[in-house]
Amino acid sequence: MSYERKGLDRKNRLYSIMLAVILLGCLVGYFICMLPSLYVSYRMEQNLRSVEQQHKTYMETGSYDGIRLANPTACFSVKIPNEGDSIFFTSQSWQMQITAETPYAKTAFSELRRLLYRYKDGDFPEDYSEEQFSEEMEGWLSRWKEQSFSLPVNIDIRFANNMEYDSDSIKIHLVSDEVLIIEAAVSDGENIYTNYVAMEDTGDAVIFTCLPAMMPDMGEIRPVVLQSIPMLAAVVLLLVLLFSQMYSKGILRPVYRELEEKNLALQEENKRQEIFMRASSHQLKTPLSAALLLLDGMINRVGKYQDAALYLPKAKEQLLSMRKMVEDILSLNHCRENINIQSMQVMPLLEGKLQEYRVVISDKRLQVSCSGEDAVIEADEYLILQILDNLISNAAGYTPDGNKIEIAVSKTEISIENHGVTIPDNILPHIFDPFVSGNHEKNIAGHGLGLYIAAYYAKQMDFVLHIENRKNSVRATLNFI
Repeated sequence: MSYERKGLDRKNRLYSIMLAVILLGCLVGYFICMLPSLYVSYRMEQNLRSVEQQHKTYMETGSYDGIRLANPTACFSVKIPNEGDSIFFTSQSWQMQITAETPYAKTAFSELRRLLYRYKDGDFPEDYSEEQFSEEMEGWLSRWKEQSFSLPVNIDIRFANNMEYDSDSIKIHLVSDEVLIIEAAVSDGENIYTNYVAMEDTGDAVIFTCLPAMMPDMGEIRPVVLQSIPMLAAVVLLLVLLFSQMYSKGILRPVYRELEEKNLALQEENKRQEIFMRASSHQLKTPLSAALLLLDGMINRVGKYQDAALYLPKAKEQLLSMRKMVEDILSLNHCRENINIQSMQVMPLLEGKLQEYRVVISDKRLQVSCSGEDAVIEADEYLILQILDNLISNAAGYTPDGNKIEIAVSKTEISIENHGVTIPDNILPHIFDPFVSGNHEKNIAGHGLGLYIAAYYAKQMDFVLHIENRKNSVRATLNFI
């Protein structure tokens, strides 16, 4: 791993730790400031749903069988029939019936029914208020308590007066046209005590369902959150670091590796162009100097150069060599911007190139065979033709007279093997370098750019060109995959 990549990984870990700290701060702030109030609101909503379900079950079955209550010992329903002298209480664990035995008790029941049914009968005046209803209920309770009862025991109930409540609230929820839920809550500064009372008129009775609940104070929840901060911090840090590692391996490193490869390729290309231009300018001097020498000798009629008919073709040959070198250089510098990949068949391209070299093949009495299956490849037609031209030109030029050239085609490669010659071991490792020529046995015209161009073109199409010595032969293989 390079120094730059290690530095990038360190920065990634540092940013991940900073992200974990920020995320932990946001979570702790949320848990301390928002979660307690959200929990209280959630519990109040659940209690409201519970009393609604409790009342609905009692109305359907007349009991609490099959229902789960949050507070089974304190939840109950009251049924006050329109007629009769009894009131019925039902809970999950007990049932109670209160029946008026004395005339005054019966009168008290009748007054209670009158107060509860006034709204139903439309007896409320337009200016009737909740305060007036409360006063009437308190008056009814006062009259009830003033009476003396004949009981077998003496009951003395005393209420403590030291309980103070700093706030109270009443909310009314209209569940349906028949069901009304009253939510009455008081707070003593530490806890919230809420009574939920569902009311419904069935026509022959009034049903009350009660659910008392105590909501925890938000101050009780915060210490629990604070105690869990170390574990929360460890989990958040671990998750962020794991995600950072996954992000680094799955996204950051591949992107960085790709950029690094492109940067190296760009550096290599710049270096190649610099070396290539220096070498090409040097190589151009040789044929240029030779051509000028020949022309000067013929112009000045010096010695053997007086025979212009003999040496003019040689001067032309040097000029053509320079033109070919210049064309190759210009082609190399522009091929990357003009690559056009398309599907094409290999065999017609090979046959066309072999036709161009039929004179050389015939003059040297070369035996050329082409076998295998036709392949369809994705390539640039100009580039693939230039590669084939260089390979066939080298094979035809370097193969001794009367030897053979074997060409094999498959779906994955083209191989061209020319017999009767090998590449010197000192040249083979540098065979794809520019201006490295294999003219080691015969004075064959060439400037040493053929295989370099072929390898460069192959790389532009993601092909691989490989050349190896075999037993008394040289094999060039162009792999498509």
